[in-house]
Amino acid sequence: MRRLLWALAGTSLLAGWPETVPERTQLKRTSTVAEVRTFMEALRRQAPGLTPYRPKGAPPATETGKPLLAWRLKGAGKDPLRVYVNANIHAGEVEGKEAIQQVVRELMQGKHPGLRRNLDLVVMPAYNADGTDALDPAIRPWQPNPTESGVGRRENALGLDLNRDFMRVAASNTHWLLAMLQDFDPAVVMDLHTTNGSTHGFHLTHGPACTLGADEGLLAFNRRMLVEVRERLKAEGMPTYDYGNFVPYKPTPDKPPTAWETYDAHPRLLTNYPALRNRLAVLSESYVYRSWPDRISDTRRFVLACLTWMVEHRAEIRAQVGSAQARWTEAWQKGPVSLPLSAKLKEVERYPFDWVDPIRDEKGRLTGEKSRTHLELPSFVGFEGQDFVTAPAGYLVDPAFAPAVRPLLEAHGLKVLEGRARPRNLPLLRFGETRRKLSPSAYQGVFTLELQGAWKAEAASKPMELPWTPADLDRALYIPLDQPLGRLAFYLLDPRSTDSLVFWGLFHSVLLRGNGMWGEPPRFPILALGQGDAAPVAPQLPPAPKAQE
Repeated sequence: MRRLLWALAGTSLLAGWPETVPERTQLKRTSTVAEVRTFMEALRRQAPGLTPYRPKGAPPATETGKPLLAWRLKGAGKDPLRVYVNANIHAGEVEGKEAIQQVVRELMQGKHPGLRRNLDLVVMPAYNADGTDALDPAIRPWQPNPTESGVGRRENALGLDLNRDFMRVAASNTHWLLAMLQDFDPAVVMDLHTTNGSTHGFHLTHGPACTLGADEGLLAFNRRMLVEVRERLKAEGMPTYDYGNFVPYKPTPDKPPTAWETYDAHPRLLTNYPALRNRLAVLSESYVYRSWPDRISDTRRFVLACLTWMVEHRAEIRAQVGSAQARWTEAWQKGPVSLPLSAKLKEVERYPFDWVDPIRDEKGRLTGEKSRTHLELPSFVGFEGQDFVTAPAGYLVDPAFAPAVRPLLEAHGLKVLEGRARPRNLPLLRFGETRRKLSPSAYQGVFTLELQGAWKAEAASKPMELPWTPADLDRALYIPLDQPLGRLAFYLLDPRSTDSLVFWGLFHSVLLRGNGMWGEPPRFPILALGQGDAAPVAPQLPPAPKAQE
């Protein structure tokens, strides 16, 4: 009976319209990449407006040949707002994949005329195409799953978490998305997930961009959007809140929750990355312990609520995006720009929470509640920058690394010039390293490298170190920071950034010297131009939460 009620209440299908895989299998299965294509193509035949979408220069498939499939539904009105919706980046979290198919169908059915008129929408229901098709009932057993198919894998076929790849850009999927950001240029990016952590009383959690070094005014507006969506859904009987977890992570009656904390400020995450491009982002996290149909329904409601808010405030969204870009340009006109190298969690508000002390079955699924405790807790759902340093005018990258580095920087949309175009009136700065930390284990297939130090005009070179000749400087890559994506360039190229190309190992051959490498020392592969800085205080990054999404 519950399944029947869900099918009847969820979308009120009209005769002749296609059904999603959960609908036509009575919730026994979730869709494969081919089944998503079949559904979307059936929608195209049913009504005009929906077209396949592939960004200019984007790869058509993953490394294993799985197609990267997206569709565009252009707004019927004048100058619609561009929004991109991404689903299934973690293919064990399938609710967004099914919900966005329903949303597109409803728009084409005419159920939301304001959205249909005022949104230019691109959707990618099965972003992690490799993981989408690797269905297995044994995956994520702690969440109620479709019984016949199970769900897909978190990582892609290369073993990469695609939601950690937006600075390094190692996967074809990431190249596709960066190409989309340049080609389609959405004002807002939505990323649909499912939690795997705390037992709380919300139907869904969500988050704005919390990006290290992004425009503070834009981040505040991004938060305001989700607070207003939260209050609207709360009035409709659907409690939601910022994504995060209780502190301690696994509370008990003896050690109840004392706070609520959100996730991460690194731009490597899809929800955070757009803010370095002066764009808005929304994270959606359906509640893992709710039923499979409830998770789809909750995600659908949240997506529609966000899209409705965006349409109502589309002029303000455009103004905020434009103002953020203008502030960056004006900052360079006024003088040196400073940016943080790290961030710490900050308390944003106190908020009422329900903490559920769960009863679980042998698979870890929540089957009941021992108790439900109402608490008002400090909520750490924002970040503030720390360890600020002066950004240089730009960076020079060793020409020896240009074949690897130039395509990556251009994939991000950065302006990359030849070294001979650099301003000749600015001093060359060498990086004076004071401390380093090589990770003891691999992360995303890389032994990451964290450096501390400062840019100095008179830093001494090592004996017999490979010198920079005038020809080397002219052949180097020059990346100025006063360009529109200068914030992004800083966090990719400053060697102290914990999302830089140095961190991700692109320069390991010259920065890591071990036994058997007894030749003369290579040179540091990046120079800066402009004003030097004093050595910053050692960054103290917040600990990574135990259940990031």
